[in-house]
Amino acid sequence: MTKDAPPRIAAPGWGEAPPTAGLLPRWRDLFFPSRPDTLETAICKRYLFPDVEIVSTGTAGLLIAFLYLKRQHPGRNVIIVPAYTCPLVAIAAHAAGLRTLACDTAPASLDLDLGHLARLVSPETLAVVPTHYGGWLADVEAVRRTCPGVAIVEDAAQAFCATWNGNSVGMAGDIGIFSFGAGKGFTIYEGGALVARERETMEGLRATAAGLTSPDRLGEFGRALMLAGYHAAFNPVGLRPVYGAPKRRALARDDEIGATGDRFPLHVDVTRVGAYRKRVGRAALDRLDTHLAASRSRFDTIADRLMTIPGLTIHRPPPHARSSATSLLVTLAAHPERELLIRALWRSRLGVSRMFSRALADFPDMKPLLIPSDTPNARALAAGTITITTSSLLSDSAENVIVETLAGFARAAGWQS
Repeated sequence: MTKDAPPRIAAPGWGEAPPTAGLLPRWRDLFFPSRPDTLETAICKRYLFPDVEIVSTGTAGLLIAFLYLKRQHPGRNVIIVPAYTCPLVAIAAHAAGLRTLACDTAPASLDLDLGHLARLVSPETLAVVPTHYGGWLADVEAVRRTCPGVAIVEDAAQAFCATWNGNSVGMAGDIGIFSFGAGKGFTIYEGGALVARERETMEGLRATAAGLTSPDRLGEFGRALMLAGYHAAFNPVGLRPVYGAPKRRALARDDEIGATGDRFPLHVDVTRVGAYRKRVGRAALDRLDTHLAASRSRFDTIADRLMTIPGLTIHRPPPHARSSATSLLVTLAAHPERELLIRALWRSRLGVSRMFSRALADFPDMKPLLIPSDTPNARALAAGTITITTSSLLSDSAENVIVETLAGFARAAGWQS
């Protein structure tokens, strides 16, 4: 936290850029969503999954996965997760009656610290949850080599359609989780998906989901209305009052958790996704590959420009991987004025945000859910890392403001290349 007021950064135009590159909605999808195949069939065909189960949220998918694994291994009750991840992962473990243990990240990296991971694994370990981000992917095979015999649940909530060595993420582990929530690239406003390597596992996940899922017709009607609202608001004019204004109000009262949307209830609802929202998603899916190509191109353009600025660590996936590229993660070197700069960019209309407001153990609501562990690298990562949108709604002039602001700060800070 800083007591000084951050400087204001003027953004060109009147509108607001989103924090992530969501697939731009089309009204036609709401009114003429029919296609000859289902959303599930289309996803499997396009991304080569043997099967997929659509669930109410990515968090619901995690809960289903954890409960399935718990029944397979009743003597194990610990989930190991990255110390830099969404609180919803720990909440899903808590809802499944499991304990969560945070593994530190490698120094100045989003990778798990494999040495720390090896020390954390025990006979009580039920699963490890490597996390893919919108602009960066985890090395799942390295995690598997570090903890053989432990189930791997890939948290690919932000990484639908990302690939590693040409194969979709979600299939390198035993179970993969995707989110179709707002801001995740492809969205049906709320929703998610489960995939698995083995047919038996997929059947077990589906049976577990069936036992947990409850009908919620009124809630589903409300989510369909919110999907329509998303179509109306996901533009620079609509995003300013719907997203930007609440973010700035939260920052004005030093509520970083609220500004990132990281405050959640400690229960997980598992409800049925209605046929209408699935049809809308199926119609939108036809545009997803074109959208991904544009987002990846913008990701590379911004990353290339920032790579020339000293003092910045640009988190890019390795050459054999392609992220969903919804945002670019950038870590700023330590500096007394760094937090002021981050706050200034964050409160602007430039599509700059934080992935998570802090390391997992530093969320007040999470502390009772976690087994204590020391994660200094994740805390340092959270303190200095920002995200930059790759959305087509970010204008070239707004991109220039971001780059020039960071370059100017680097010069003033005396950072050397």
